[in-house]
Amino acid sequence: MNEPRRLSVARLWQQYGLRLLRYGGVTVVSTVVGLSTLIFGITVLAWTALASNCLSIIVSTPPSYYLNRHWVWGKNPGDHSVSREVGPFWVMTILGFMISSIIVWSVSQFTDRLPLILLAQMASFGILWLLKFAILEKVIWKDNATPVVSERV
Repeated sequence: MNEPRRLSVARLWQQYGLRLLRYGGVTVVSTVVGLSTLIFGITVLAWTALASNCLSIIVSTPPSYYLNRHWVWGKNPGDHSVSREVGPFWVMTILGFMISSIIVWSVSQFTDRLPLILLAQMASFGILWLLKFAILEKVIWKDNATPVVSERV
């Protein structure tokens, strides 16, 4: 008698572990680019936290898209679909931007301490990290169904 497969952390790690690690690596790169741009906007350009956050999203999204598409999900460099990939990726980015902007603006109303503003931005994007991974995996790049680490039989 076959037992139904249960959802387990070990099975999820086996199936998605390497892809999650790569996705995390892309997140580190995007975070460094985004936070550096945010700091540059606030300290060098003397822009508001909100305007600097907007700049950080605009600068960090293209590298994030390309690294995720090619390195994490293994897509070919020339086969971009605006309606199936680029558009939805930017929609998720804009939603993240809206949430982070509300949070960054809110924090900046109570303090001008840069570490707290940076923490607010990082926390807002951290909230959406796994949700975005699931959407990229199961919706946007679902036709690449073979996991990076194949399941053992």
